[in-house]
Amino acid sequence: MAAVASLAIATVPSVTYSRRSSSSALSRVAFRRAPRLACRASSDEDDNTPGNSDQGIFMRQITPEEKDAEVKWLGGMLKLWLDDEWSLQEPHKELGLRAAEKCTSMRLEGCEDMGSLVMGVAADLIEFDFSDTFVNAFEVANKCSEILMMREGYEVCCINKDDMSRQARYEEMVANGEV
Repeated sequence: MAAVASLAIATVPSVTYSRRSSSSALSRVAFRRAPRLACRASSDEDDNTPGNSDQGIFMRQITPEEKDAEVKWLGGMLKLWLDDEWSLQEPHKELGLRAAEKCTSMRLEGCEDMGSLVMGVAADLIEFDFSDTFVNAFEVANKCSEILMMREGYEVCCINKDDMSRQARYEEMVANGEV
């Protein structure tokens, strides 16, 4: 029997996360976004499908047609970040692609909650050989989330000017055939 899909719409409040600095002063902004509508597709047969939550940070749904471009873009952005932050290393490309493939496959399965995406990417990368890199699974997963949040217009804490200009630099590299 075919499932009938329904669409639930919820208003998502502005979310602000704070953390204490070493001087005990309270930092006001870590992640902040304006209120917006969140849509969750659900079916009558399976109402536990992954999707947007009523609160939190989540990404827009992507389509199967966007998969290859999304993996290429996110993998390239992660590789560029790794190369920028440290030195050119052979595993950076493979690491970026693996993280991008996992993140994209989770999003295609309907997972849009940022916390779940970070944990899923990190869990998938645990077995990766990080011996020739200066990062670990959670650093890559967190950077993956930062890159996606910046592209979606979220205000992201603790980024530097290179982080803010990286997308434009990557797109210029693609346009010039350097990637």
